[in-house]
Amino acid sequence: MSNDAIDVGVCSIRELLHCPLRVPSYQRPYVWRTSNVLQLIEDIGHSAQFDPAADESRYRIGTVIVYRNEDGTSLDIVDGQQRVITLHLILAALEACDGDMRLNIRDDEQSRRHLYENDRAIRQLLDSWEGKRRSRFAGRLLDGCEVLKIEVAQGHLPEAFQMFDSQNARGKELDPTDLLKAFHLRCMDADGVAESLKQQLVRRWELHQDEIQPLFGTYLYRIACWNRREKAKPGGLDSDSIAMFKGIDLPGRGNERQCAPWQYNFVAAWYANTDRANGGSETSYAFQIDQPMINGEAFFRYAEHYRSLLRQQTMHDETPWKEICADIATFAHTWRYHYMIELFRTILLYYRDRFGDDDVADVARMAFLYAAYMRLSVRSLSFATVNNYVLGADRWGWNARVFEVIRYAYRGRDVLSHMARIARQPIEDSKDRELWNRYMMRNAGSAINDDGVSSSEDVLSLLIDTLRQRGLLEKIRREKQQSGIEGHDVFSALYEDGLIVHEKKGGWRYGLQAEKGDSHMPEEWVTKEEWVKRIDNVLNQGKGQ
Repeated sequence: MSNDAIDVGVCSIRELLHCPLRVPSYQRPYVWRTSNVLQLIEDIGHSAQFDPAADESRYRIGTVIVYRNEDGTSLDIVDGQQRVITLHLILAALEACDGDMRLNIRDDEQSRRHLYENDRAIRQLLDSWEGKRRSRFAGRLLDGCEVLKIEVAQGHLPEAFQMFDSQNARGKELDPTDLLKAFHLRCMDADGVAESLKQQLVRRWELHQDEIQPLFGTYLYRIACWNRREKAKPGGLDSDSIAMFKGIDLPGRGNERQCAPWQYNFVAAWYANTDRANGGSETSYAFQIDQPMINGEAFFRYAEHYRSLLRQQTMHDETPWKEICADIATFAHTWRYHYMIELFRTILLYYRDRFGDDDVADVARMAFLYAAYMRLSVRSLSFATVNNYVLGADRWGWNARVFEVIRYAYRGRDVLSHMARIARQPIEDSKDRELWNRYMMRNAGSAINDDGVSSSEDVLSLLIDTLRQRGLLEKIRREKQQSGIEGHDVFSALYEDGLIVHEKKGGWRYGLQAEKGDSHMPEEWVTKEEWVKRIDNVLNQGKGQ
């Protein structure tokens, strides 16, 4: 940036607040808490022992970056808006604002709530002070406190944001989604998008901020890494990685041919689905996670599309994958399962993005098995292990790279077939009894679907095989010093593992632990004796041996 484009200087708070300051639409709401405000007042108060007229004793509050906006009438606050708004609140409570101290701020519910709470806290504190102390504090704030003011000239807004990023890199960084929001709002300015549409998109973004951050920080970021055989960072999306969500600058209607050949179809499709003449409209643009990003308005539509898609996976309604999602939700309260849950949801999001809901219930079951196996196979699950598991590295060399499979598949059925062929090693034993039980039942359900199995004997055979693979049948035989295994031994093992459960229906009755739609067999609740007889039949026929 040239010296002509930037003006750096130190100014008092009085001088700063006499500037025509404005909070632009791309800024976040006012979110300072009461504790932040009271801490600022305390810090200023501690510095008031010095002579406010002495330059060397001035208290430096921080840095404010402003940009001379396109109409030239005001200075947009690029960095420092939380402090500037708070200073206005304090001076208003002190009745120390003069007529030239104005600040145009955004009007939204979150900002109004924090403004109200902080104004009340400030007035409660200052009302407890005697008049002399209030007067001294006001003088200290206006003339004894200063900021480093960096003013960036018209036409250099990108450079202002580069300085903003640099400032935050030295302190607490903003969330990467805030940097993305600011970048794409600037692109909308360049595209000439109506202010009303920008405000609408920003309000929708901020209304769902708690969903936007994990959407990009966890799910979309990991998909972008894993489908290119790259390891994702444990902390997720950061300021160094946000370039993956930046892309094509729109050239303006009628100028599509100015784009590079690979960009043309994406730009033409976007313009074909967007009516800017009427101030913007909802678009039916066909988003795909793998496609290049179009900067500006399309980014906000993209975020809303995938936020909605991810949210569907946690809603309790009659969706085809409800049963499997309910299995996953069971473990959401425990931290040790969070990588498993995130992997399941990431696979399902990527699959549904590419193939919709075709075969989604079956894919959801396979995704559950894929994620649960990862958790069950290790005692301690680090994110490095998650990366290696997904990318088929180190000890997981046999594992399918599911995200690559989804990326290059032409049909959803191809993904399902590929996942079904993953040759998992048997899980010997696990203290994770609840997860293991669900894994075993889902695994049995998967085998039933793949092999056309439908009878209770076939299901029993599969379950008995799982006990054998874990070595439990052999353990029982040795402990009882028997030459073979009997039906009541197997029944007890299945019951203790929770694979068979009981229900009191006119006496004790027993049935398979399987949710509706997953056992794929007409199950009846029968007595223990009937179960033992069925198991003996399976053993006598040589199944499950």
